[in-house]
Amino acid sequence: MPLTWVIGFFVYSRFTKNPKRKKFFSILPLVLLVFLSNQYISNRVMLLWEPAPTPMNEVGVYDVGIVFSGVTKGSKSPKDRVYFERGADRITHTLQLYKEGKLKHIIVSGGLGFQQIEMSIAAERLKSFLVMAGVPDSVITVEPNAVNTYENAVESAKILKRDFPNQKYLLITSAFHMKRSSLCLAKQGVEFDEFPADYYTGRPSFNFDDVFIPKAESLKKWETLFKEWVGLATYKVMGYI
Repeated sequence: MPLTWVIGFFVYSRFTKNPKRKKFFSILPLVLLVFLSNQYISNRVMLLWEPAPTPMNEVGVYDVGIVFSGVTKGSKSPKDRVYFERGADRITHTLQLYKEGKLKHIIVSGGLGFQQIEMSIAAERLKSFLVMAGVPDSVITVEPNAVNTYENAVESAKILKRDFPNQKYLLITSAFHMKRSSLCLAKQGVEFDEFPADYYTGRPSFNFDDVFIPKAESLKKWETLFKEWVGLATYKVMGYI
């Protein structure tokens, strides 16, 4: 988390006895904070990372859409509805694709995650939303075991190879998450197209607010980017991609 580094450097500057280090680490956090909270810079960097959105009219017809979960709150009560976090575009855009006749079947992948207590299965929550929106139960397959992106790919690939071999597949996940997801699924020997959703970026703007006014959401963009970069490096070391 970028803010953690900013705070850490500031704290270090308070405790170090070295005058040069004290001066350097007193200034560095302020410079980092100004840089990381700049909306124009964070938007530009995120634009380079996120793949461009695909117009709906350019999407073909696919036998299976694969949706990676991680966009709902499983511990929130009462359990009579679906509570979405950021990333709901993953499933709402999937719904739109199905309604427009571009998906014949949908796989939703995601289990309990790492917080096991009193949680419902993530994929089941997404399925319940699709069913409420009018998607027939018969065209939805739930993958209930995966706890991370790598396992999403592994478990989804098993279903594709077993139940939908040699068909056309479309991977649907957040734009910032697409690179890691795609590499994991490709590692399983699956050929597919991509449909990114849930964009952090907006149109590049050089207005006064974006260039000169610090924004908390800019820190969130950097946090998301750092998480993906560290995730990619870790997955590479682990042999997941």
